[in-house]
Amino acid sequence: MGGVDRHLSDLRGIAIVGTGLLGGSIGLGLKAAGFAGKRIGVGRRIETPRRALELGCVDEATTDLLAAAGQCDLVILATPLRHFAGLLTTLAGVATSSAASAKNPIITDVGSTKQQVCADALRILPAHLRNRFIGAHPMAGSEHHGPDNARADLCAGRPCILTPMPDADPGALAVVEALWRTLRMRLVRMAPREHDHAVARISHLPHALAATLVGAAEQSGSLDIASSGFASTTRVASGDPEVWVDIFRSNREEVVGAIDEYMAALTRFRELVATDRELDLAAFLRQSQAGRDRWLQSHRPPAEPH
Repeated sequence: MGGVDRHLSDLRGIAIVGTGLLGGSIGLGLKAAGFAGKRIGVGRRIETPRRALELGCVDEATTDLLAAAGQCDLVILATPLRHFAGLLTTLAGVATSSAASAKNPIITDVGSTKQQVCADALRILPAHLRNRFIGAHPMAGSEHHGPDNARADLCAGRPCILTPMPDADPGALAVVEALWRTLRMRLVRMAPREHDHAVARISHLPHALAATLVGAAEQSGSLDIASSGFASTTRVASGDPEVWVDIFRSNREEVVGAIDEYMAALTRFRELVATDRELDLAAFLRQSQAGRDRWLQSHRPPAEPH
């Protein structure tokens, strides 16, 4: 690891709310980088943070978010999206006076959508906490879930999208940027709407397609002869359904738009096949091959573990 960014080095502690795959990996990554502060795992039920504690992902395990936030300078929301509004409501009670703002924690998240999350933060958090919320989406994950699958290098080399409010506290932003830099992520800034439009097409739509492909293959009785190509294409369909229901609901307008765009493109592809237009079909496939190769050369993601 490259060590702890200087903006993290003075933090008393970091509360990780949700210690599954991503939350657990953040904890392990911080430990591997040499973070000296306390890592507190928070869960609705004690079993998951306690397991994260056993695995070394965190230093303490609790179900008391307010108590954890009171001991920490940074709170990371790493639960499914459906729990964010309730967590923000709880965090709104951390401090009740703007005079105490210097002691108020910085709040960030790992949510796969940003418009709803940022709107909820503006709506729920009091003024003295609102500008200390920095939206984030680390583009890291796996079809596996739970702290047992956490890895210290899960985030390394991958992009992290930051969606700070226009009036975000500069110090809070510097700390959140330091968090993801410490985990060796590549930082990108986007507006929440821009983020949701983009991830609908490169993350949410592929998951929908993978799930649909599995369903269609199963219904046709073809799964018995499926092999590595089908496994690679549909890998993400093994992701946690609870997480993905939240994502599709939170970003439904953009996801529907992405599906409509894809259906139009698939219809054009169908026409090439149906009319046996060999040259046009070959040109289309070559164009797609070249586009993917260019992307891999410039933004090759780390290999998935076997």
